Amino acid sequence: MTILEGDRACEARGTSDVSRVHSARLRVGAFTADPSGNRLECSGVDYPVEPLVMDVLCFLAGRAGETVSRDELIEHVWFFNPYADESLTRAISLLRRIFRHDPGGRAYIETTWKRGYRLTADVRMLAPARHLPTYYQAPALEDEFAVAVLPFRRQSTEESDGFLADGLTRDLTMLLSRVPRLRVAAYSSAQTVREGADRAPVISDRLDVRYLVSGSLARQGENFQLRVALMDGVDDAQLWAQRIDARLDQFFSVQDKIVLDVSTSLSSALHLSHAAALQQRKPFQLNAYELVQRAEALRLHYNSETAHEIVTLLEHALELDPGDGAVHAALAVQHTQNVTSKFCDTPAETFSLAKRHIDAGLSLSPHDPEVLAAAGITATMMGNARLAVRHLRTALDLDPNNAHTLAVLGWQQCWLTGEEEGLRMIETAEERAPHHPRFSLWAHYRGHCEIRLGCAERAIDAYQDGEARNPGYSLNLVTLAAAQAVAGRTSDAHSTLLRLKRVAPDYRLEDYIGLARRMTYWFGERLTRKAMISALADAWHTLPAD
Repeated sequence: MTILEGDRACEARGTSDVSRVHSARLRVGAFTADPSGNRLECSGVDYPVEPLVMDVLCFLAGRAGETVSRDELIEHVWFFNPYADESLTRAISLLRRIFRHDPGGRAYIETTWKRGYRLTADVRMLAPARHLPTYYQAPALEDEFAVAVLPFRRQSTEESDGFLADGLTRDLTMLLSRVPRLRVAAYSSAQTVREGADRAPVISDRLDVRYLVSGSLARQGENFQLRVALMDGVDDAQLWAQRIDARLDQFFSVQDKIVLDVSTSLSSALHLSHAAALQQRKPFQLNAYELVQRAEALRLHYNSETAHEIVTLLEHALELDPGDGAVHAALAVQHTQNVTSKFCDTPAETFSLAKRHIDAGLSLSPHDPEVLAAAGITATMMGNARLAVRHLRTALDLDPNNAHTLAVLGWQQCWLTGEEEGLRMIETAEERAPHHPRFSLWAHYRGHCEIRLGCAERAIDAYQDGEARNPGYSLNLVTLAAAQAVAGRTSDAHSTLLRLKRVAPDYRLEDYIGLARRMTYWFGERLTRKAMISALADAWHTLPAD
């Protein structure tokens, strides 16, 4: 299929349920590999394997027939861990032990002396397995970062509308209570106040919260209208508002989606508003987690300068509280992003530092969804999509309100399977939280997914969205130029590369090649790694001399 035919196919694709997450299954010789279940099956017998052992197999399967060096495997699966050599030897041994059960007695993994390993078995993709998320409760902390959901007002005479309004109040209270470190006033406490009888500061003081959520439900013939607003009770100001219109006969079928849409938007608005309030204070007045929130707000205008400012804030936070897992996790994410964006000069050392921070974060806070999401993002930047998906799924199960977790999970899921559900997840995040500090990055992720799906023109559109949201972000310019080049838009690619040279004069073609090789699942059958590198190289080498 040509690139043009691929883009035409992209025009015809339909919608799908983003709540269903696929995980591709493989046929490896006589065995069926189920990565999501971490098991191999042959002749009706199941062979469970450890997740990292399955990661080794999936990496080899993605390069079936090629010799893969031990260093590549260690970098991909163990994140540059200098002590992983013995673990890799053990993983290969465990896989070979299982593969000996092949009825045909074939050898599956060949050792190439002093080079690495080669998977010699035939590999093909099978139908994906389904994964449906389950949900758990997460703890909430932080006194000032607190909210109350006031009783939704019924704006009609229908008695049944009162039950609907009460249900929305309960559901929003429940979902927001799963946002890490956000303290949510109990439903019973919020029921003791009536909006309109007192001003917001009085209600805020009575419930001991800073933020208030108010809403109303109105019936209009066969339709209903839901209005929700977020208020700062201390400053007596409205911070955010949303209106949803739908048919009444669809209410129950869309109720869960509506509530999740609203709670995700509220969560994003709460974080952004709280971070804005923190910007007005001196850094030494903030606690460790408040410094993390302040650092997050800097992503609204992300570039090399703000990236290094984020590291400075987070290192200060770590000095204040070395035992805060969320701080370690945030530092891990930033260090890996600095490598990916070429905002640092020592990538191997920076990746190793990030790995130490994320290990510390997971050790200190193994059930914190923010830490788990950070572990997923760290794995993403290091090129391990399978590990990223595992962490991100768990994080989203614990806190379904985190739009960034949803977006990164969608990106990585699309990379793994080459299917569109992941793309829909990114689009859902964009719809729910357009004011999120990482909103500009989500268009960048969409572009990556379109490359994976073979749709060069759609990738260009997505990268241009990202450029409009955050002008001058160097990595977005690199990927935009590559998409333009492979689509045959050489003049556009030249213009983009000239802008890149102004923004990041030290960026080299070799940097892009290294990134493309590390991001294992970035490319598909229509837009391959070789094609993308070759197209960008052709555009790069025909640029006028400096």
